[in-house]
Amino acid sequence: MTNALCLDTLTIADAGGRLLVDSISLTVPTGSIATLVGETGGGKSLIADAILGLLAPGLSASGTITLGGLAPCAAADRSSLRRAWRSQVMVIPQEPARALDPIMRVERQMALAGLSPAAIGQALASVDLAPDTGARHAFTLSGGMAQRVLVATALGVGAPLLVADEPTKGLDDARVHHVIAWLRRAAASGRAVLVITHDRRVARALDGSLTVLKAGQVVEQGPTAAVLASPRTVYARQWLEAAPTRRDPRPMPAWDASEAPLLSASGLSFGWSAGRALFQNLTLSLSRGRILGVTGPSGVGKSTLGNLLLGLMRPTAGDVCWQGRPLGRDQAVVRHLRQRYQKLHQDPGSVFAPDQPVGRQLVRLARVRPGLDPALALPPLLDQLKVKPDLLQRGVTDISGGEAQRLALARLLLLDPAVIIADEPTSRLDPITQRDLLAVLTDLVDRQGLSLMLIGHDQSLLRAITDDVIALSASDSDPAPESGPFIPSI
Repeated sequence: MTNALCLDTLTIADAGGRLLVDSISLTVPTGSIATLVGETGGGKSLIADAILGLLAPGLSASGTITLGGLAPCAAADRSSLRRAWRSQVMVIPQEPARALDPIMRVERQMALAGLSPAAIGQALASVDLAPDTGARHAFTLSGGMAQRVLVATALGVGAPLLVADEPTKGLDDARVHHVIAWLRRAAASGRAVLVITHDRRVARALDGSLTVLKAGQVVEQGPTAAVLASPRTVYARQWLEAAPTRRDPRPMPAWDASEAPLLSASGLSFGWSAGRALFQNLTLSLSRGRILGVTGPSGVGKSTLGNLLLGLMRPTAGDVCWQGRPLGRDQAVVRHLRQRYQKLHQDPGSVFAPDQPVGRQLVRLARVRPGLDPALALPPLLDQLKVKPDLLQRGVTDISGGEAQRLALARLLLLDPAVIIADEPTSRLDPITQRDLLAVLTDLVDRQGLSLMLIGHDQSLLRAITDDVIALSASDSDPAPESGPFIPSI
């Protein structure tokens, strides 16, 4: 059996010589799947970047990378690795917003990757995207739709090696199962697949080998079934078993019952064009100390709903109220309360300028919130969120998606929010960090009376920590609290 990928003692270091990936060796035979799991910021995506010759400036690589039938290549030889794109390797990148040009039509971007017009249509259909998706600009796609475009492009090119970096991030349960099936079919057709994931369902469903990373080092490696059945290390067991703690039902919190809800909507409707309503007549209320979940298929309008509730978009019909005052009728409400109504974005990189250190941008929040002393307030937040202080010296493109998400939450908490709308906040986090982040959010809700709307696809997670769940459906014009069974994890 030939190998599509061989990593021999791959090592990656930062400009100061600190090892980020330490002597990783890995082989992916043709027709097989290798899966990388582990902690957020543990070096998984850096390995993918090294294979593609895309390590950020300031990072150095050593060791050897061999792609297919090509001669072994020094990991430091980025230009040679880049020349192997499409002929030897294709990638499903972790961040759709960074991978797609927002103002270029989808079909044009897929053509630039090497797909013919006929192949574009077939590729989009294979991931259940409508035929007109190719004619749309990327900025009009939901996060889940953009992710499927990237999957379709990578599968359509047909390179011998497919590197899938978080391929199920931002997808609903049904789409997760579809992606798993597509990856397995790719391997069955003779391609090799390297999957990087935080999703335990994906790790459990894929055959082949499993490598567990922590702090840039391999802590466990072997056949997937064997590692999952009997993990030898404490960390591997913790990773596989971590889950949000189920909250017991509780009475309404002891806040002033006469207070108006911090956030409410009545008769809310929205559509991008006539006859294409995402939802209609939606009514909801979010009081202090409560958590509301919002779920539904990819592209159904969950992120759009969050933007409407934050006053970032105007509804087709209906009202959004902050503390009982309609936004559309009183712009003074927006100006007065803007700072306290915040969004934790699906793409955390979108809240930071890419060309400046993250820490410098956090310090500037003192201009927005009078009395804020970032030097005093930031260290305990970083400790609470388990963020390494040295990350503040890097730009957002030089850190992992999970690290960016925790820094985005730190940024938001510095503004002392009353309402947080969290859009897929854990999709970039490993299970242990996911559990810890949700514990921080729920603790803020319980102790400080903050209100939280949690948008997500993981219904078992939503059921564990929310008070109510609204399920949006493309076929339902009047969404109601979820009352049916939740889809279990694999």
